[in-house]
Amino acid sequence: MSARSSLQKFHIPAYDRNAVIQLIAFSGVGFVAVHLVWITLIVYAVPELRSFQLTFEYVGMGNLELISKRWWTVFTYGWCHRGFWEWLSNMLWLYCFGNVVQNLVGYKQVIPLFIYSILAGGLAFTGVQLIPAALLPDTSLVMGAHAGIIGLMAAALTLSPKYRVFLSDYFSIPLALLAVIFVLLMLLNMDLNIANISLLAASGLTGFVYIRLLQSGYQPGAWAYKLFKKMDKTFDPRQPYKPIKNKSAREQNVDRILDKINEKGYNALTKAEKESLREAGR
Repeated sequence: MSARSSLQKFHIPAYDRNAVIQLIAFSGVGFVAVHLVWITLIVYAVPELRSFQLTFEYVGMGNLELISKRWWTVFTYGWCHRGFWEWLSNMLWLYCFGNVVQNLVGYKQVIPLFIYSILAGGLAFTGVQLIPAALLPDTSLVMGAHAGIIGLMAAALTLSPKYRVFLSDYFSIPLALLAVIFVLLMLLNMDLNIANISLLAASGLTGFVYIRLLQSGYQPGAWAYKLFKKMDKTFDPRQPYKPIKNKSAREQNVDRILDKINEKGYNALTKAEKESLREAGR
């Protein structure tokens, strides 16, 4: 059994240290909120086309004319989805690629990388429309987390191109194969115009550059958790939780190693720490 498969069985990070689950929760809130507004407008007899415009055109990213009026959609498009099955499939892919990044470099890199990828994709989608040949039809509207997922996918492949996702002790799938499947499915379900292709290319490049900066010693996502920490101190007066210190030395050592993985990723472990984790997994 590999060290990674043992690790996945042995420990699942709690919500406060699981950025992937946090992203799924945030996206779920966005999905419910947008559709609740849409349904409310329909209930109050707003015509269907008008209710759609009053809802989705204020969060989804459209042509250059719409974006010039609603600049915030360059960011909000990545948190909203048209349909439930679209949202669910995107969340499964997010869980797949996001967990690889989280395991290898720590949970604190996932949310900033996702945000950067959405923004880079949105800006590329907007900027390329300045080219006359890239004009979009008025009905074109982009929504969904695919830009953020592409960024996470590119980051995971940059970190470990030969990474395998273990579905059981004896069966695994190459991460690269999953990436190919995801990209093909996405291309089959979207309009292949220059703006959409630019969005995907920019978000993928963001994932690659983010990891290269990380490997060079920079911390491009540090600001996010500094901000979260300040917000926690401002709005949560409770004292930090203090764990009960009645564990054995071995258990304390394993807890320390797991905390290190959550903070910095599996690759940050020393050879001795990896061996200790394998022993604990057995």
